[in-house]
Amino acid sequence: MKITKSALKELVRKVYQEEKTAYQKYFDAALEKFGVKSPADFKDEEKKKEFFDYVDKNYKAENETD
Repeated sequence: MKITKSALKELVRKVYQEEKTAYQKYFDAALEKFGVKSPADFKDEEKKKEFFDYVDKNYKAENETD
């Protein structure tokens, strides 16, 4: 089966968009869990670091490897 360059680009774009959407949903849920609407809303750097550590530790991308 041959795949054209444009078909490959479209496939990559769709996979990227799906992954971005899944991450965005997870990120938004984590913001809600921490009681803020944006990372800029954190009052201190320690809480902001805790938030990003939480997201980094707990979000697993579909094709992620460690």
